[in-house]
Amino acid sequence: MRDKQRIMRRLFDFARASIFATRRRRKLSNFGCTKLHHHRVGACGAIVTAALMLSGCIESQVPLLTDVHPLLGQSFEVNLYEDFVDGKANSYHSTIYRWEDGRYVRASGSARDLKHFVVQSMTTNDSLIQTTDGSEKIFNYWIGRKIIDGVYMIFALNEADVDEATRAAVCVKDLPTGVCQIQTFDQLAILARATAAKPVRNPALGVILAK
Repeated sequence: MRDKQRIMRRLFDFARASIFATRRRRKLSNFGCTKLHHHRVGACGAIVTAALMLSGCIESQVPLLTDVHPLLGQSFEVNLYEDFVDGKANSYHSTIYRWEDGRYVRASGSARDLKHFVVQSMTTNDSLIQTTDGSEKIFNYWIGRKIIDGVYMIFALNEADVDEATRAAVCVKDLPTGVCQIQTFDQLAILARATAAKPVRNPALGVILAK
């Protein structure tokens, strides 16, 4: 009973955080996350995956996560809840993934679901997620934060979380506002630590089931 109450309390805290995130999105600077064209960015991955509509702000032209392992097991089903308003999700879908050739590959699900992704541990509860579009020419980055076992909050890295000097040092110049292209893992780590330390905004919720 106590475990059930703890789970429900944490999920309530997530919903409340989502309401706060929704209210403050209008206050973000021009460097905040923006929706980009599908040919420009891949999909948000949960420790898992997400839909193309959750475009990322941080990108690279080559994969920067190389020390990757099947942290979620050889196969699993992810149920993704998105677009939280007033503490309720307006969108839901599920996908099955399997570990193949050093990455998680979509085994079933709709075309909008992420085709493949990788995950690398960052801290005890946070992991970095690397996703890409079908052409594998652009890679995007996210954080998957464990709420409880099997339940993760997923949110994009955001260049607005670092100061202007740091942003100028790590982001490639002459790109559209709201896009930060990086070239090294060290740059990725700087941005990831900054976003992890900020209040979460516009998250999705991923629930993983054994498959």
